[in-house]
Amino acid sequence: MDAVIEILDRDGHCRETHKIHAWPLRIGRAPECDLVLSDAHVAGTHALLHWDEADGGAPRLQLLPSRNGGWLDGRRLDADASVAWPSDAALQLGTTRLRLRTSLDPLPDEQPMTRADEPVRREARPHWALPALLAVWLLTLWATNWATGDGTGSWVDSVSAILAPLGIVLVWAALWALVTQLFRHWFAFGAHLWRALVATVALQVLEVAVPVLAYMVNLPRLQALETLAMSAGAALLLWWHATVVWPRASRRLGVGIATMAIVGLVLTVGRRTEQQYWIGPSYMATLPPPALRIASPEPVDAFVDGLQSLEAPLLRQAKKRNDQEGGTGDDE
Repeated sequence: MDAVIEILDRDGHCRETHKIHAWPLRIGRAPECDLVLSDAHVAGTHALLHWDEADGGAPRLQLLPSRNGGWLDGRRLDADASVAWPSDAALQLGTTRLRLRTSLDPLPDEQPMTRADEPVRREARPHWALPALLAVWLLTLWATNWATGDGTGSWVDSVSAILAPLGIVLVWAALWALVTQLFRHWFAFGAHLWRALVATVALQVLEVAVPVLAYMVNLPRLQALETLAMSAGAALLLWWHATVVWPRASRRLGVGIATMAIVGLVLTVGRRTEQQYWIGPSYMATLPPPALRIASPEPVDAFVDGLQSLEAPLLRQAKKRNDQEGGTGDDE
């Protein structure tokens, strides 16, 4: 009669399956047993499992002399006990739980797999893609640092301006890889580093391109796109990282992260209601070369006349700030 014994875990799930090749089957801790249990609470030869033809063909368990005996479906079995072992009953010897299945037992139908049970394909990219992107980002950092510097900084400052962001990105990717290792048993450092570099390079390009474009066409309000892009980019980066850790919940993660990003943007606007521009910087700290200017320059007289229209808003803002700080500053 074909049969198997399943070793169960604490939740009752099959952890290991042992096929019975011959009857009777010796169960115990000794190497000469047919089913060896690594359990200090089990005797050398703890039990024998017979196939009882006289009983209409049924398995029968015989406990041998031992200190701990056993339990069948929670019922205590003393040493030297002999009982039938039905397939729906769990046997415990020592701290090990066993379950018997024979070819006479009805086999449950095959269950359809859910999407959560399907394997997740890991990412595949050319081996040169990650080093190339890292080199591009470091070059971009150096170019940005050179363009915004005044030429008085030392080489230590220049190197620090490159190594500090690099260290932050590496630590960021390592932390996400540890989280992925915890949930998916995959230290996905390369996958998370790739995401961090793609997002960082894209946001850095936008940080440079948007102010330059605003300067070229003389549209200062266009710099509001920089703040919007930074908020959207940070939210997308979090979602992109999270899909590696929890690939089945990408839609729910997207909704949650997008909601948090919108709330954060609203709070940012709320904190800046006193400024001239709610979103985006009110001025450019570094001006691009004049050769990039496309918009026609404004005449000096028109520029001076336009400054007069700023007097009243600035006075109102100064008075409001003095009132909030409890000061008595004048309005001149």
